[in-house]
Amino acid sequence: MAPGLTYVVTGGCGFLGSRIVDMLVEREKNISEIRVVDTNLRSRPSTADRAGVEVSLIHGDVTDMAQMTEACAGADVVIHTASLIDVLGLVSDATLWHVNVKGTENLLRCCVNEDIPSFVYTSTIEVVGPNRRGDPLVDGDESTPYDSSCLALPYGRTKAAAEAMVLRWNGRKTNGGKTLHTCSLRPGGIYGDGEMPVLGFYKKRGVGIFTRPMKRICPPTVKVSRLYVGNVAWAHLLAAQTLVTSPETAGGEAFYISDDTPLKDDDTLYAELCAPIGIRYDDNLVLPLWLLYFIAHVLALVRFLVKPFYTFVPLLNSEILTIQNTTFYVNYNKATQLLGYKPLFTWAESKQRTSDWLVKWKAREFS
Repeated sequence: MAPGLTYVVTGGCGFLGSRIVDMLVEREKNISEIRVVDTNLRSRPSTADRAGVEVSLIHGDVTDMAQMTEACAGADVVIHTASLIDVLGLVSDATLWHVNVKGTENLLRCCVNEDIPSFVYTSTIEVVGPNRRGDPLVDGDESTPYDSSCLALPYGRTKAAAEAMVLRWNGRKTNGGKTLHTCSLRPGGIYGDGEMPVLGFYKKRGVGIFTRPMKRICPPTVKVSRLYVGNVAWAHLLAAQTLVTSPETAGGEAFYISDDTPLKDDDTLYAELCAPIGIRYDDNLVLPLWLLYFIAHVLALVRFLVKPFYTFVPLLNSEILTIQNTTFYVNYNKATQLLGYKPLFTWAESKQRTSDWLVKWKAREFS
């Protein structure tokens, strides 16, 4: 029997990356080794030994070509989830570009140099929108027209540039004579049992977040694509399998990834997920959007004025308001047709897993 494949997962200790590693260990049959590459290493999956899969932890930065070359040598598949996410303006545009675009280019070059034929890129729905005007997208697919020339956040612009590069590299010959096949997955906002991004905001609010209802910043009429982390990980496994077994099917393609999470605004969704730990939103007070934008612009002005002597980072800005107040959701029909993707976890399972984990998180962080 031929040996299994070697996978490299960048960002493999992160919220999504760690779930991809777990999914590979538990469900991928044609695998012998997983190299988990991250700048912040954590423990390896407890199921790895039982499954007979070698899981190695490698400290590496995607912007360091030498480190990535060493991590990728002899691999068969690269799943590139590592990226720098910033919605508050904490990181300069140059740094975002260096990590998200240059880092992706480094890994593509590693694939060519090290003769690796399969590359799965973790993109985001934000490579398409919402744009600064807040134009809606309703049940969009990959061919639905949308003006992405003025994306709301620099993060989305860097991810769009990286995704375009990934798809352009599809079909290139590697140094060993193989053909590189690439594809890109575009999930919406991800929630689940793990260190999801919203928890950083909750921590900043302190224990008061459990006693005082939060103010809404988006009305319940807004509908957005949000999905469970386990389903995103499942989509990555299927994309990698398809590139290996049927590369012409997925090579050069971008796929929206969603699931059966109800279409709601973020405030309503997270209020439902976080109800077991006492986080709630004040439904009796929805500030008008014009007032929220006014507050955001005032905060931006204050930030500019105090910048020479103090780092002030407001938790509200106009870009966040645009994203959270724009109806923007997609379907996953193309992923079903070409990758065989269907959500592995139902909404009920996703909600329960998330809520159960949040109860443990609250006890750990606020005891």
